[in-house]
Amino acid sequence: MEKSLFIFIIFLIGVFSANAQKKIVPDSSGLYPSYDCGVVQTKQKLDKKEFASTPSLQLRVNNVDYVYATLQLGKRKNKVFMYIQILDKNVCVKKDKVLDVYFKTGEVVTYENGFKLNCDGFFVKQLSKKEFEKLRHNDIDMMKLYTYKKNYELYVSEVQNIDIDNQLDCLSVYKIKKTNEVKIKKKKNEPASGT
Repeated sequence: MEKSLFIFIIFLIGVFSANAQKKIVPDSSGLYPSYDCGVVQTKQKLDKKEFASTPSLQLRVNNVDYVYATLQLGKRKNKVFMYIQILDKNVCVKKDKVLDVYFKTGEVVTYENGFKLNCDGFFVKQLSKKEFEKLRHNDIDMMKLYTYKKNYELYVSEVQNIDIDNQLDCLSVYKIKKTNEVKIKKKKNEPASGT
């Protein structure tokens, strides 16, 4: 009896280790697309409205050494937003048509920054249905963000194009949930504030 139980346990360990070797471990280097949606909705609110967001993608800046940008997609109500931040010092972005998206088809589309003038490198765009479909059905070759000091060319890889398509698909079906704001409870014996 003990010998058969021992053999059964060894068999299970062998099966689990064989399955573990077959699984692809997520790679943070961006060599493999992530098919996990990763949509997150917290109790935080944006302009007093609930919102959800996808994991950010790190885009390499082609024309400036050692600089990256993050691209993140989000949803508020039924609207999808695209957020880009250049991770460099003193990147001033005005509220104007400052982002060109170069598609692999050769088409170039210009987007206007929906965020106020800032020197934190933020670009925000609420996507119309037409813009959403354009991004979803066309691979991006490059993005160019125009700032006061210099222009940033953002490289978009094949894997990142797959991630963008997947994240747009996920956000299109994601339903924003109502969340309760965190309320701080007073302790029974705690004096009222201001005394």
